[in-house]
Amino acid sequence: MKKPVTDFRTPWSGIRRHHLHNAVPFAQAQEEILAILEGKVVVGHSIYNDFEVLNMDHPSHMVRDTSTTRHLQHLAGFPHGRRSSLKLLANKLLNRRIQVRAGRRGHCSVEDALAALDLYKLVQGAWEQEMERRLGDEPTVHPMDHYMQDEFWPDEVLTDGSREPVREAKRLDGTKCTENP
Repeated sequence: MKKPVTDFRTPWSGIRRHHLHNAVPFAQAQEEILAILEGKVVVGHSIYNDFEVLNMDHPSHMVRDTSTTRHLQHLAGFPHGRRSSLKLLANKLLNRRIQVRAGRRGHCSVEDALAALDLYKLVQGAWEQEMERRLGDEPTVHPMDHYMQDEFWPDEVLTDGSREPVREAKRLDGTKCTENP
């Protein structure tokens, strides 16, 4: 049953009503996302929210959620069991200010994704060792074989035309979002 969108959650998503005009239907988007993520390690921050919205179950051993790992909390010197915002973790551990210009425009999804990935990389070794111990006899994930390749990122996010990586992107409304304004 098709339901209308009643809350765009613009401060977090950056999405407004006009962005959904001529948008890909939910079922198609969901199918494409499931196909892309199949067999891949998914790195993000509070990504259980995204999985819930997509009505998707991704194998827990293939999820690296930076909002829930004790490794980052320990590295940041935060108390055990505390869930910290991406903004706070990026500031403390990466010395990077993110989401500073979000306001009514919403977060920049690329900026947030890059911060989550960079946080993961700080504790990747310890995290993957823990996953191997936890899985025991289960087949272990070899992370580099299971990450999404750059082919899934739009060219304007990856390069400046010279094929050099760029760490700047634009929101849906065309405004720039950068890691360090």
